[in-house]
Amino acid sequence: MKNYAKQMCRRPLQLLLMIVLIMIVTVMLTVGGNLWVTSDRISKAYEGDFITIGTVTQKPDAVVEVEEWDAKRGDYRIRKSPRYNRYATEEDLAFPEITYLREPEKRVYWGSYVPEYLHWNDFLIYPDDDWEIVAEFSPMEDCVPNESVLIKITKVLGDAKMLEGAVEWFCDHYNRYPDELKADKTYVAKISYMSSVHGKRCEEKGVEDWRLEYGPEKVSPRLYTPEGKRIEDTLEMQSIYEVTEGFYETEAGKRLQEIANIGKLYHDTQPVVGTNSTDLLLPFYEGSAWVYEGRYPTEEEYAQGSPVCLAPREFAENNGLSVGDQIMTHLYYTCSGDEVDKDYMLTGGGGYYMVLGLDGKLLSPFEEKAYTIVGLYDYTPSVKGIGGEELIVPLNSVENKTENYVYFGAMADENTSFQIENGTIADFLEASAKNGVDNLVYTFYDRGYSALMEGIQNLKNMSAALLVMGLIAAVILTLQISHIYITKQKRRLSIERLLGMTGKKCRNICLAGILILLLLGIVPGVAAGMAVSERVNIEDMGQEKLNRKYSNLGLMAETEIDLSGQNQGDFAVSCMMGGLVLVLGMGLCAYKAGQVLGQEALYLVSGEEIL
Repeated sequence: MKNYAKQMCRRPLQLLLMIVLIMIVTVMLTVGGNLWVTSDRISKAYEGDFITIGTVTQKPDAVVEVEEWDAKRGDYRIRKSPRYNRYATEEDLAFPEITYLREPEKRVYWGSYVPEYLHWNDFLIYPDDDWEIVAEFSPMEDCVPNESVLIKITKVLGDAKMLEGAVEWFCDHYNRYPDELKADKTYVAKISYMSSVHGKRCEEKGVEDWRLEYGPEKVSPRLYTPEGKRIEDTLEMQSIYEVTEGFYETEAGKRLQEIANIGKLYHDTQPVVGTNSTDLLLPFYEGSAWVYEGRYPTEEEYAQGSPVCLAPREFAENNGLSVGDQIMTHLYYTCSGDEVDKDYMLTGGGGYYMVLGLDGKLLSPFEEKAYTIVGLYDYTPSVKGIGGEELIVPLNSVENKTENYVYFGAMADENTSFQIENGTIADFLEASAKNGVDNLVYTFYDRGYSALMEGIQNLKNMSAALLVMGLIAAVILTLQISHIYITKQKRRLSIERLLGMTGKKCRNICLAGILILLLLGIVPGVAAGMAVSERVNIEDMGQEKLNRKYSNLGLMAETEIDLSGQNQGDFAVSCMMGGLVLVLGMGLCAYKAGQVLGQEALYLVSGEEIL
């Protein structure tokens, strides 16, 4: 052994080079193994914190130009309106290749008439009941209301009496050829603010153009079938009627009387949104809306349609409601395909649909139910997608989902969404291209999952490259070591055997020297590999893309995925990589030594020169 060690040390530079090469190979394998384990650990640690949802928008089949008279301009305005040959439904998204975690839903919202609660407009300094009324009026002079004219409101048919006796500006704003109005006659119409004042009469009086004028509206039902087809009215209505004896006994007169308090109806209506998961609502998914007290409805409550709800903070506080209390709903109309936040703005107002039935009566509640508040939610001031005083309930808790459609529209990002498995966006798009409707556009949100997986894949690619190169280098280096310290030592080993040393002892001496050589490179190589692993900057592999909200806890604050410190060198993995080099080196060298020592000693001596 001592002689063999001296023989190995005869060329110190060669020995040092072997040790350095062993160290480099060990570092490569150690770093590669640590990065592979790190990528797998990150993937498993964060997988459950990501949710991938998709939203759907249906593109119109055509754009129709509609002419609309504008009295202020004295000309027609061109308004473009989308046209759909058919409205896409959830069934159009039933692709055989795709398994949804949450099925696609095209959400509607329902109008709930709840006068028993306080609403945002109950706290206004100036009442808003005069915004839309049914009133009898007479013009201050004979006129054609194709510009702003003065009228005196002689009678308000509803309860908002504050305008009785008032003189207001009036214009039949969207009628190209309005009829003449006589000062000695009384007229009746459903009137509301239409535009700012305009024309020579208000200019002569020096009225500033920020003042609003009232305008008439036809009292006609605007109802739709569940397929989105408009139901035609059986009665041709005018926008203005002269009040004559017996007028209120006519169908037109009865309609005007029926909707006399429609402003009060709007005033006391609360939007109710149904969903199968709060995560499908973008404001909650993105963290701009959150439950601050109580909890979210459970999966079971959503699936079973339990009578539970999330209530908005302001509405709950104004009405003294808390978690565990009940809220009554009286659903009387359905709105599909529009955005609840535009109909019911957070600053108040909205929901101004003609809620009149084909029978000439106001729509009646088609479903009444008490919901238990399980959570109170709040939202950021700039939130989009949340309506004022919006109540959120399980979709299956509403039995009559398709009653009294007052508006119908197409799928849009705000009202249609679904959830799929993480990492299957490409599969979904492929299935959609194969089976889907051509005019559907998808937008996906995964809270940074794709970016994280891209970074993890970069890690795996790097680790795989290091492992493969390290393994190849280890094999080549081991073969080189066996060649230098075993094959080229054939003659010396044969002489030792002829002098009486057993083959087993010769082999053990050779392998002992190679073991020491390997350990001299492996031990510092493992230590260096762990140090290098900890200094690999994972953040450079896409961390800037990972600063996304990802928590599934419904928090308002934005939470970042911090990958720093995730790649600390694992001692067990590092030792395993060092052990791999050791086993590979010793195994190949042992095999080579067995081959050499298995040959006839005299034959080897005759053909070799002792080095």
